Amino acid sequence: MLALFGSPDRRQIDGLGGADKLTSKVAVVGPPTRADCDMDYEFGQVGTSDPRIDWTSNCGNISAGAALYAVHAGYVPALDGRAEVKIHQVNTGRRLLAHVPTSDGHPAIEGDFSIGGVPGTGPRIDLDFGDFTASALGRGVFPTGRPLDRLDIPGWGPLEVSIIDFANLCVFVRTADVKLDPATPLDMLQANPEVVALLEAIRAATAVLVGIATPERAADEMKVRVNPLLFLVDRPTAYRSYNGTPIEAAQMDLHARSFARGAFSKAYPGTGAAGTGIACALSGTIAEQFVRGGATGQPRVIAIGHPGGILEVDVCAKTPRALLGRTARVLMDGTAYVHHEDMS
Repeated sequence: MLALFGSPDRRQIDGLGGADKLTSKVAVVGPPTRADCDMDYEFGQVGTSDPRIDWTSNCGNISAGAALYAVHAGYVPALDGRAEVKIHQVNTGRRLLAHVPTSDGHPAIEGDFSIGGVPGTGPRIDLDFGDFTASALGRGVFPTGRPLDRLDIPGWGPLEVSIIDFANLCVFVRTADVKLDPATPLDMLQANPEVVALLEAIRAATAVLVGIATPERAADEMKVRVNPLLFLVDRPTAYRSYNGTPIEAAQMDLHARSFARGAFSKAYPGTGAAGTGIACALSGTIAEQFVRGGATGQPRVIAIGHPGGILEVDVCAKTPRALLGRTARVLMDGTAYVHHEDMS
């Protein structure tokens, strides 16, 4: 798989990778191994310069591609304008429900749904994460039993965080608590080694607290693991998107940035949107402190302002449940020719 993507190489010249963590992902799919599902889907986050693959997390954006592929490959018939796909998400052992628009017996290719940070429009694929509470650790939506925890970050000191286990393991941090400005351009943050080191230290401390890494191994584990996903959150704030588009505070309910494996996301992860939505709907979390209107206790749509633009997630805390729209399309079918060599 590393050879297929062209890793290890930051540019991934000798492979199919896109030289960015957003485009260095793989979905391994096949017939279902669960009777209540239509297909198996296992996700791998492929390293670029680091020749390792994380098979321990999930990806919401790639989940939409897996759902589309299920219809394209005939796992699910394309009937009545919309196909329901029941996906066994192998990494977590959970069931993801997806609805894929269809046309003339195939996945639809035209639509008016847009996603911040993605060019153009497409048919909306709905992803229902109703089965993803505690999907990372199995200890409930609050894996520590608390909406707030205090970490001791080496070289920094105590830091308050919220840790949420929903769709992936998510840790939320106030932007001001790490002395950052929510309007700072993403490239400036990424180019600051002190910021990157601090956020990686927070992820490592979170991993140790919840028991997925030892203190001795945590820093190295964070180079591979997507979880915990870290989110810097703030009240609605005007900023410019990654492509320079002005985003007004009135357009969003929460300002957030995602960070993992040493890099900020230029958009927002689908599983992260699900986790963020649930965090906003739960009283006492850091995300709930900043989201417009707080935790209402009622189902609602939360608009997240992120580097790519605006993303909406439909959440209900009582279930808990998160629903979001994605897009996907078939790019090609064919054979990839892998150059085999000793990758050690």
